[in-house]
Amino acid sequence: MSYLFIKLFGAPQIDRNDIPVKVDTRKAIALLAYLALNDQAHTRDSLAAFLWPDYDQTRARAALRRTLSTLNKALAGHALEITRETVRLVEDEGLGVDVVQFNQKIAAVGSHSHASIEDCPTCLAELTAAVALYQADFMAGFTLRDSVNFDDWQFFQSESLKRELASALERLVQIHSVRQEFETAIAYGRRWLNLDPLREEAHQRLMRCYQWAGQRAAALRQYRECVRILDEELGVSPLEETTKLYQSILEGQLPPPEPRHV
Repeated sequence: MSYLFIKLFGAPQIDRNDIPVKVDTRKAIALLAYLALNDQAHTRDSLAAFLWPDYDQTRARAALRRTLSTLNKALAGHALEITRETVRLVEDEGLGVDVVQFNQKIAAVGSHSHASIEDCPTCLAELTAAVALYQADFMAGFTLRDSVNFDDWQFFQSESLKRELASALERLVQIHSVRQEFETAIAYGRRWLNLDPLREEAHQRLMRCYQWAGQRAAALRQYRECVRILDEELGVSPLEETTKLYQSILEGQLPPPEPRHV
């Protein structure tokens, strides 16, 4: 059975049976991405207006027809369901989309019931797999010059996915800190901070993890980095909470990590 995988984290890429598939037009790639993340049948008129907003209906539908032909040829007739009036991407066992899988794993964690996420191997596995899928920002480097509708959609998708990633990384830092797996917590914490260097909570978490890992110098250096970034970017000082944390590390008074639930 042919297997199609659509990668939308980073530069868009389509693989069929692990072999890259070339798509000749950017509009075809944009159309595929939009269909992949909107699991429903779309009318041809709505897709045409979405991707060719400056065309009249006749020209837009003709452009869509050509683009569908190009895309269907690239996919070898797989996954696309095309009728005279509607288009959809059929989700089945022969199709995978990295962003869809990421969202499914995040949703699974949100809906899973447990006494404590720190002691839930299922949620840890889902979060770990989710952040591993996020290899770069959504459709990084891809734009359409003549469709502000698509560009807006792409921007808001990207921002939403970044927020979900930040939340997942924060939870992974918490989980591994409680498990006293500090090196792993530090790795996730640095990735979390890279998303938003102004996030003081991320600086605080890293300072604690460094100290608990026996890296006192790194913990103190993280505070100085926090001070520098906040001063350069916002012209403000760290929160009192952050400075108190720094003092507790400096004086060797930082409490141990909270114990795991049993």
